Amino acid sequence: MDNIDTNNAYRKILKCTSGYVEEVSFSKANLDAGYFCKNCTYFIKDNHCAIVEDTGPDVNGTVSGIIAPYGSCDLWVLNKDVK
Repeated sequence: MDNIDTNNAYRKILKCTSGYVEEVSFSKANLDAGYFCKNCTYFIKDNHCAIVEDTGPDVNGTVSGIIAPYGSCDLWVLNKDVK
């Protein structure tokens, strides 16, 4: 179930402003537990966020063009509907 209306063009913030970090080493981790984007209320499957831009560098300067399910940021809020 999506918590955010994806039909509207909301103004988003930059990855680096949100504290977003994408650690590829976490891509093989158990993403069903922890503070990963996959478990966040704002995460829009498969690789987007309702409030953080897909483009631009993360806090480490990495540019991927996505919000990774194994990423994380300071705005993380638990999505209680994620199983």
